[in-house]
Amino acid sequence: MNEVYEYRHARGKGVIWLSGMGVVLLLVAISVADATDLIWLVWVLAALTLALMLVPRPVSGIRVDYTYLVLSAWHRPRSIALDDIAYLRATQADPETNIVIVYKDGTEEKTFSRDMPDLETLVYVMAARGIPVRNIY
Repeated sequence: MNEVYEYRHARGKGVIWLSGMGVVLLLVAISVADATDLIWLVWVLAALTLALMLVPRPVSGIRVDYTYLVLSAWHRPRSIALDDIAYLRATQADPETNIVIVYKDGTEEKTFSRDMPDLETLVYVMAARGIPVRNIY
């Protein structure tokens, strides 16, 4: 199998939009109420909006090819050989972890839930590579 599966997930821009709308609403409120002494609040919120735009938004996700499962593929990638994996286990016990990798030697490794695609897609991708996903409810 030469097919490569990639799942990328970046943070949304909701906070930036909310902050930008706050600047606009404050400007409207100040101009309607003639409250020019609150203009400093607009400057602070505008600076916060600009700072949020400049902060990098890390991309999380996985990459699966015919030999490796790469965790956090776009931010500190870590390759795991598919031959070393016994199965993946779905879990609901931890809100940060929804998939646990169980190795053939019995050790387990938790994955971040933001790194993994939805469970149905993960089952399909891993089944195509011969790795079962267990404890699916």
